[in-house]
Amino acid sequence: MRNYLLLICLVYSLNLLATVREFPVKLSLSTMFDSHTSYETGIKGSVNSGGKIDIKLIDKNTGTLLFQCTLNKTSTEFAGGGQSYAKESLGSGATYYPASWNSLDLKTALFAIDRKHYDQQTIKPYSFLSSDLELTLKIEEVNAQMQFFKFPGVGIIDQYGGNSLFHPKHFCYNLANASSFVTKAWTKVKTPDMNAGSDLVIAAHRGVWGDNLGAGVPENSIAAIKDTKKYTDVLESDIMITKDKQLIVSHDYSLMRLTDSSGSPRDYLFNMNLSQLKDLHLRKRDMTVTDFKYLTFDDMVDALIKYQLVLTVDIKEIIARRKNGVCIDNCEYDPKTHGEEAKKKIKDSWMEIMKKCIEIAASKNALQYLAFKLPHEYTDLLNYVSNDTLSQVLFMPVIQPTRKDYLDFIDSWIANGGSRVLAYQTNFRIAGDKYLSAFTRNGVEYTNLLHYVYAKTGLRPGNYPEEPMGPKGIVNRWADWMIKDLRVDWRGDYYFFMSIPYGKIMVLTTDRPDMWIKIDQMYKTKTP
Repeated sequence: MRNYLLLICLVYSLNLLATVREFPVKLSLSTMFDSHTSYETGIKGSVNSGGKIDIKLIDKNTGTLLFQCTLNKTSTEFAGGGQSYAKESLGSGATYYPASWNSLDLKTALFAIDRKHYDQQTIKPYSFLSSDLELTLKIEEVNAQMQFFKFPGVGIIDQYGGNSLFHPKHFCYNLANASSFVTKAWTKVKTPDMNAGSDLVIAAHRGVWGDNLGAGVPENSIAAIKDTKKYTDVLESDIMITKDKQLIVSHDYSLMRLTDSSGSPRDYLFNMNLSQLKDLHLRKRDMTVTDFKYLTFDDMVDALIKYQLVLTVDIKEIIARRKNGVCIDNCEYDPKTHGEEAKKKIKDSWMEIMKKCIEIAASKNALQYLAFKLPHEYTDLLNYVSNDTLSQVLFMPVIQPTRKDYLDFIDSWIANGGSRVLAYQTNFRIAGDKYLSAFTRNGVEYTNLLHYVYAKTGLRPGNYPEEPMGPKGIVNRWADWMIKDLRVDWRGDYYFFMSIPYGKIMVLTTDRPDMWIKIDQMYKTKTP
């Protein structure tokens, strides 16, 4: 009996042993003191009798406690309490703390720590509240297991000490990269705020070129890319492949609208070598020829790094050209005449471009800058690229207007893509569109497809609010001009977009980021 009781005591004492893990964190003070930063924090986890989960963040420079939250009982919501400390008990690094400080009072501690860092600087002037803090995250579990810890400016941290919004192999998962531009930009996209009057993410389509009545810089020029930063951190551009397997940044297959090419309108970029394209000059929207030239994808990645932009890649694979119901070019890529063989050729072309994008970005240590828009399932990608490599980039599944299995498509990405997904592009054109109609799935009612995306994933839906490019209307990838029929396509109507339930959190890929920024700001001030 005595040995039995000793065994019980031993087992009980082992259960109460603390497990402590430490992780490096880099925190951006400029993000922490941004007016849009939420200071909501807390812990989710399971706590057994007599146990606790204790989270501490310590400034490495001074060794000073910056934040502490303790959970004493199981919670499926973010919860936890703080502790009160006298300034004297926190050491010399707490010079500017109040005499009595609560460990959840993060903003006060951040300001005090930055003032202490100022004291240590020999080079002045010092830029207050704008530097990065190097911190140590300490997770202590006593007869308990943490699931998630929410911390402002960092994200939702998992039990392994990483940003759970991202796959463990992704650059942004590592908390040491929490203050990097890329992590902050993608985290903003992945964390929509339904409580705001408007919380749109604007992706500049081909850069900034659609302003100034056509006299602005050419689309996808280096100047258009650079100017994107005036309005947003997110760029969306189209990538095509040449005959000699080089990647070019271009919306059109045809050369005539975008360049000073003297050839035929049926001279297509994918049938030409880079040497035939590199000396062509880009045109403005008003057709004025400039000194700008086509960018290669290598150029694009360099620009992302230089100007601190992230990119959603819209791959323009090789397809057939049909006109008036008849295939006139690339007919081996036409599923209507060549069936499954043509479908495979189109998919292979798409995958080839994606693989080359990944290879180029990887050679520049820049995979973290990329998110791919795509109509394919994640399991399709695995036939072309390894899971490890795919986990280092992000994806934005595109639900095409003609897609009939769109809910199964989303569910497949939820099951297989997981945290590799950035957002979902939910295409719609007009009120009454099937994607904007209410429906029931598995016994649950949803207001529309946007609601389904947000409810199932917590991520943003998205769309392309197609605005006319000028008096000629809109243009397709063959450089055919079309006047938009407003009876069947309302996507240029800003107020229509803002009236859609769950529309206020969309990712909008737009030719007019200058206009959409104003719309977003106007609606932010409205009552949700």
